[in-house]
Amino acid sequence: MSIEQQWCEDLPVELAERASEIVGRMWRGCVGRLEGDAGGAPASPAQAEELVTQLGRELVAQVLSVGLSERYGKQIGPRRPCDCGQQQQFEGYRIRSLKTTIGPVEYRRAYYRCEACKQTHYMGDEALGLDEGSYSLPAQEAISLVCAELPFERSRLLLGRLSGLCFSVSHAQHVVARHGQELEQEQHEECEALFQGRLEQVPEQRRHRLYITLDATKTRLRDDWHDTKVGAVYNARRGRDGFDEPERTTYVTAVHEGVEQFGRSLYQEAARRGVEHARELVVVGDGAPWNWNVAAEHYPQATQILDFYHACERLHQVGRVVYGEGSAAAKQWAQCNVDRLKEGRWKGLLCSLRALRPTTKEGREAVRLAIGYFTANRQRMDYPTYRARGLHIGSGVVEAACKCVVGVRCKRNGMRWTKPVVQSVLTLRCAMLNDRWDDYWGPRKAAA
Repeated sequence: MSIEQQWCEDLPVELAERASEIVGRMWRGCVGRLEGDAGGAPASPAQAEELVTQLGRELVAQVLSVGLSERYGKQIGPRRPCDCGQQQQFEGYRIRSLKTTIGPVEYRRAYYRCEACKQTHYMGDEALGLDEGSYSLPAQEAISLVCAELPFERSRLLLGRLSGLCFSVSHAQHVVARHGQELEQEQHEECEALFQGRLEQVPEQRRHRLYITLDATKTRLRDDWHDTKVGAVYNARRGRDGFDEPERTTYVTAVHEGVEQFGRSLYQEAARRGVEHARELVVVGDGAPWNWNVAAEHYPQATQILDFYHACERLHQVGRVVYGEGSAAAKQWAQCNVDRLKEGRWKGLLCSLRALRPTTKEGREAVRLAIGYFTANRQRMDYPTYRARGLHIGSGVVEAACKCVVGVRCKRNGMRWTKPVVQSVLTLRCAMLNDRWDDYWGPRKAAA
């Protein structure tokens, strides 16, 4: 007996007949005309491909429907235990419509009901991992994946067009919020275990130079713009010019967490990247005090570097305020002090700032803040030494993260968020960008 004959004999008769019918329609679509268009022109290659794709989904849906009914929906006996301590009675079969990545699928499952407490049970619903909207777990994953990359409405249109999966924007938000929060909770529990000494991370690398860089960007919530903290962890390889070039970068974001918890989450990511086994640690920040508080708490042995380009912009800002926007004197003063900064002559820079005599209140305040800024960061401005060692002196990696992780997804025109939804989107987005998507979804799909 051939494999094809055995396969057909193993199929339920109704399914075999249905499959044969659909395959016949596929073949006619490939070699003949479109269905219902007997007198028209032959189907074009594109039309034939679309027809076969549509019928292929229909065929797979039929197979999946019967398979789910046989595997998960069957009656297990006339009674089953109820949570109240009594017995639920079998009362027949009920049909449930599922939304899957191949389109709508119906499956038949046994229905039990308890006369004492009126509680009901449907065989298979829990095993399939369905949510309130009857979306299968692979469908929930597909929605989460595309919505982590694109706005909800565009995700709805794209998935509907490419896979036949139909859903509303509100349901997409529900799915994303649910799984984003579950993933966030898992990460929080892992973080607690790490800091309590109950978890030891297996490093991806050892004896490498590891960079930790952090920043904040604004995200618009329903009430106003709020800070979203962003961290980037990356290792580097020495480039042809002798300076470090970033290799793999991973990200952490926080919308509603305070600095302390964000610092712990960032350390958790650094631990995954081998922070305890690194040959050298480097922290690059824009000068905000919270940057250095995180660095001091979690990376006390790290080389701390004030982002050179933020420092230069601060000097140009002072020049514009004191000497006038676009004036030659402003450009000359700023460039002179940028050169001092580049050469590590921070004492001369501070003397130049203190020698300024601005005539406006705005100018005096700008000078005062700049003196405080450069004084507080004077130990982080040894740029000649940093460059001699091939180190990065800019926070461009985390600034790019603010754009590519947060900005392109969460800061488009007209977007306003609630904290739970935007954090869920960013949590899922980081899992995708960090190549850890399957760490969350794999076990769930294996268990469902």
